[in-house]
Amino acid sequence: MGKEWRMAESQLDELQNLRVLLEDARGLARDLAYHRRVRLEAVLRRAVEEVDRQIEDLRSDGQG
Repeated sequence: MGKEWRMAESQLDELQNLRVLLEDARGLARDLAYHRRVRLEAVLRRAVEEVDRQIEDLRSDGQG
């Protein structure tokens, strides 16, 4: 299980880094024109939610 655990830990690190990048993108989106910003923020919000879901899945798999 050591190799699987390291792989899951690596995936978790990558997902957490991706989440930080997505949050940065959301911050940058605030400088866009309103109609573009709203659309982009919606896409980024869904992406962050999906990353959060995957992080939780990895964490719960690691505990089980």
